[in-house]
Amino acid sequence: MKCELNFLSRSDGSAILSQGETVVTVSVNGPLDIKTTSQSIEKATLEILFSSKGGKPSVADRFKENVIRQTCETAILGCLYPRTGITITIQELEDYGGLLSCAINCACLALLNSGISLHHVVAAVSCIVDETGNIVLEPSYQQVQSATTKLYFVFDSRDKNLVTGFTEGAVGEDMYLEALEKCRAASDLVFDFYRDVVRKYSDVI
Repeated sequence: MKCELNFLSRSDGSAILSQGETVVTVSVNGPLDIKTTSQSIEKATLEILFSSKGGKPSVADRFKENVIRQTCETAILGCLYPRTGITITIQELEDYGGLLSCAINCACLALLNSGISLHHVVAAVSCIVDETGNIVLEPSYQQVQSATTKLYFVFDSRDKNLVTGFTEGAVGEDMYLEALEKCRAASDLVFDFYRDVVRKYSDVI
């Protein structure tokens, strides 16, 4: 994993993250004034905009937006910013496997860079079940194409509780629980990476 914060100049927070050969940029703007009809008196209104490399919106892109919005809403202390809006814009640059987990992790780093208050940070880890029944963490593009099942998990930094989880394809209960625990253990590496990135930029400041 490689990351650079403050990658974009015209945003309140931004990051570019590469996980393997998959690369995503994210910008965060907010809290901002928004239309009265979109305001919530209890919390900030979160908007996620996902742009694929091809540029044409698809049903899969809207699904990614929904997953990322629900995940980020659990992390952001939206009650501190009522009647405002927060916009997270995600741009896919390269997709060689694990695009959704890379996008979530990059969004988390951009939120940290923006200074928006958070309950916790989140770490996304993806895995597959290959043709031989083995679990492979953060698979390559070729491995994803031949996988029988894809699993995605997002954990919080406090208790490593599962925040978001979904699968593509059939999987047995035992295999699911094994994949869950392997990804939970791997999330420690992501959180350690966050600490290293934040420490690096705080030393510069």
